[in-house]
Amino acid sequence: MPLEDHAERVLDLVATIPEGRVLAYGDIAKRLGGMGPRTVGTVMSRYGSDVPWWRVIRSDGRPPQGLEDDALERWRAEGTPLVGGLVDGSRADMARARWDFGGEVAGTDVAGVRRRRGGLHHVEIWVEDITAAAREWGWLLDRLGYHLGDDWGHGQAWELGSLYVVVESGPDVEGGRHERKRAGVNHLAFHGGSRAEVDAVVADCESGGWTLMFADRHPHAGGPQHYAAYLESGEGFEVELVAD
Repeated sequence: MPLEDHAERVLDLVATIPEGRVLAYGDIAKRLGGMGPRTVGTVMSRYGSDVPWWRVIRSDGRPPQGLEDDALERWRAEGTPLVGGLVDGSRADMARARWDFGGEVAGTDVAGVRRRRGGLHHVEIWVEDITAAAREWGWLLDRLGYHLGDDWGHGQAWELGSLYVVVESGPDVEGGRHERKRAGVNHLAFHGGSRAEVDAVVADCESGGWTLMFADRHPHAGGPQHYAAYLESGEGFEVELVAD
């Protein structure tokens, strides 16, 4: 479908977002159907100047790329909830700022699924080599059912329902390889689906840049009753895929 055929639908929806509220590109794509987040972003960059473009943002709460200062000024004027508060914040608080489409029950995501208080909202992973990390994490998250919600050059946000995983390498990232054995987060554990689905990921993991850990004890490295795969990325990040 030509871009122009999507533009009117996108712009009509954006025009209804109220002051102080935002939507991610992926939110709009899911709501309207027939397009992806990149299409929404392209529509906004070409045709969005006459609608409240600052209310359509990246899924991790960051303003549109290249328009950060202008968007932040407008957010503060409208009272958009920001992480860190209106004075010091520079990123929208998606848990509070995301619009409910003017009628859906508060506390649901765009698919109408109830959010659980205390549940994981998002994970942000800082890496040194975004090219390698985007390939590795993109491969794995795609296999687990995530889709790419946003890509801003030095980072990506991968979405699964209301949860998203950010992989980013920006100016604030300090040098030094990640070491899972140091104090801090050791690994991330994902539901991997059935045993067959976990096995399929393991069989292909090298093509995605991952290495099977504890191969001599796989798939019961976590114990005789625990069927899981432990994978390590090229930068030393560990994930666990737990079979249902």
